[in-house]
Amino acid sequence: MKGFKFRLQTVLEAKEQKFKDSQLEYAKVQSRLYREKQALETMYNEHSKTNEGLEQIIKSGLMDYTQIACHQNYLLKLKGDIQYQHNLIGRIEMELAEKKRLMLEAMKEKKIMEKLRERALEEFKKNVDRQEFITIDEIATNRYKKAS
Repeated sequence: MKGFKFRLQTVLEAKEQKFKDSQLEYAKVQSRLYREKQALETMYNEHSKTNEGLEQIIKSGLMDYTQIACHQNYLLKLKGDIQYQHNLIGRIEMELAEKKRLMLEAMKEKKIMEKLRERALEEFKKNVDRQEFITIDEIATNRYKKAS
């Protein structure tokens, strides 16, 4: 509305920026979590494929102990990597929960400032209406006095 200036406009803008920043941070962590889950899925697939390869070697009857040992060592390494990846995903999920909490907090702060702005605008409109009423009343009073 013309003539209206919210005295806390800079605070509102800061809260809006804080909310946008927190949304971006949340999205980054969410994206990272997705990538790490994809990496875990790849590790599981690799573990399964290596395990099948080991079974094929054993079923073939050709007992190449170096190949068997290599497969077993690789399976152990993958098992450790999978465990590490699960731990990493758990930490990222905790970080994601914290980013979500911060984002919701920033959103609440922004909403509070928006409500304050709405109330200030309503108060401004009431004052404008009151001034218009007073002006109209004065004009009517002056006309009445001139007519008398």
